[in-house]
Amino acid sequence: MIFNFDEWAELAKQDSAAFEAKRRETLQQAINDCAGTDREKRMLNGLQFKVDMIRRKHKTPLGACVAISDMLMHNVRYLIHMDVADMYEHARHPHFSSPSATIIPFTHKPKH
Repeated sequence: MIFNFDEWAELAKQDSAAFEAKRRETLQQAINDCAGTDREKRMLNGLQFKVDMIRRKHKTPLGACVAISDMLMHNVRYLIHMDVADMYEHARHPHFSSPSATIIPFTHKPKH
């Protein structure tokens, strides 16, 4: 689906209920198209629920936008932190056997 801003803006002006119905339908279709597993679908639906609740809670679109942005950035930082923690844990406890090669130390020779 190609997003046509003018079409969406006109629908929002003319019929806000139809706009909201189309918005929900479009978002659900995007979630269904993007989710590879049921778990991913549940996670994306949960995230969309949080976004919808933030929109409902705020009196202005700008306030909602800032709050949604903050929430998403918090999630990104959390995911980055988890990824770094996973890398650290894998480095500490590798899941592969020890290398079988002999390690040769390099010695430093002073220049004359």
